[in-house]
Parts: sequence; C-alpha cells; structure tokens
Amino acid sequence: MLGKLLGLMIGGALGMVLAWSPPLAAILGAVGALIGHFAFDREPAAPKTFRPPSKEELLGRASAPVRREPRARPAPKVKKISAEDLLLVDALCPLFVEVARADGAAVQMEIRVIREFFEQRLQFNEVAMESVRLALKDAIEASEQDIEFLTTRARTAVKPSIRVEVVRSLYDLGLVDGQLQRSEQDMLKRIVAQFNLSDEQLQQITSEYFGKGDKEYELLGVTAAATDDEVKSAFRKLAAEHHPDRAKDNGEKFRQLKDAYEALKKLRGF
Repeated sequence: MLGKLLGLMIGGALGMVLAWSPPLAAILGAVGALIGHFAFDREPAAPKTFRPPSKEELLGRASAPVRREPRARPAPKVKKISAEDLLLVDALCPLFVEVARADGAAVQMEIRVIREFFEQRLQFNEVAMESVRLALKDAIEASEQDIEFLTTRARTAVKPSIRVEVVRSLYDLGLVDGQLQRSEQDMLKRIVAQFNLSDEQLQQITSEYFGKGDKEYELLGVTAAATDDEVKSAFRKLAAEHHPDRAKDNGEKFRQLKDAYEALKKLRGF
C-alpha cells in the first residue's frame, strides 16, 4: 500500500510542476501509484521446497505406476478319447455294421443298437461317441469287408471282461428288426466262436434271448444234454410221423414240432 501512495504523490507532483494541470497530475499520479504497487507492494513469491530426485529420475526413468498383467486363466481341459477306447471303436464298428448288413442294408434301428452299446454299456462320453459316429459312417460307406478279418481284429481289441457284453449286443443287433435270419445266425455263430466264450457263458446268453428251451426239448422228446445231431434226428422222426399229409389234426402237431425245432436252432446256434 505504501508503494501506491508514494507513487501517487510523486506522479501528482510531477504533473503540477511540469504543467500545473490537475488532469495531467491525476494521470501521472495514477501511473505512479501503479508503478509503486508493482515496485514495492508485491510480496516475493515463496521459494519452492527442494525435493531430492528419486532413484528413477536419477536413472533417467520417470516413475510410473506398476502395471500388473492380468493373471492368465488355465486353459480348459479338452476331453479326449483314450487310445484303448479308440482302438475298440475302430475294431467293433465295422464288425457291427457287417452284422447289420447280413440281412440287407443297415437301418436306423440297427445303428441305434450299436450306439447304445458304446454309450450305455461302455459309458462313453460325448467326445468318444463322436468317434463312434465317424467310425460308423466310414464303415457304412465302405464296401463289404471280410468277416473273419474283422472278427480276428475285434477279438484282439476286446478285453475278455467285456466280450460277453459284445456278444449280447450282437444278438440285440440281429434281433432288433425281428427274427434272426439264417444269414444272421451263421454270421453270429462264426463271430461268437472266435471270442472264446465258455459253454456256460454261451448258454447264459442264449437263454436270455431265446429261453432255456425246456418246453421245446420236451416236445421233441430229448433233453438239454442232447447233441445237435440228436435234436435234428428227433425232429426229423417226429416230423415224419405228424406230417400234414398223414395226420388228422390238419398239421397242428407238425407246426408245434417245427416251432420247437426252430427255437432250439436259435438257442443252440446250429
């Protein structure tokens, strides 16, 4: 404030001395007050506080916030089919398809039976079932293959612990579209023989699908211990006795004998 007053007085005095003019004195006084304010009244700026340089500044690197990379998430586990299961798929799918072709082209219900074997009996997951689908597609598109070769390869790939399940599925496949045709019976007999199942296992499987044959054996007058030739001989003898050309019952007994014989043929696989 003192600078303003001193500048005002000096400026006004100069105006009066130089021109004895009040307006000029007022102007010079104002100018003097302004100069006095800047020259004397303004406080000097406070000195900046000294801050020692940081280590990064000394090394020529400006300090910056540390960037943390996002933590990488573990890659999801990819489900795969095991080498053992893949070998099983490659060995069994062509064999199943050839059995389905035994009485004509493979149909949808037969393909469903094959898929159910892998999905339900072997508990295959989705990835493994996709391998089954591709193997079935290749087998269906391929030309007819040698059943002996396919059976030998399947026997190598199939563990003894699941061979009974494979044979059951083969019977399911043969029966899904009705009665077993002669061509299907012959093919199944050749396949099952190479799987080296015991007589007890075979009897259990056939009885599950065709029964034990007690009534049929009784009708033909033989027992389950009879050989295949003995069953055939008993049927031929009784069939000749009750042939419709000779019988008085319009062939009713002959039809019963024939049905019993056909049931035993399926049961015993001859």
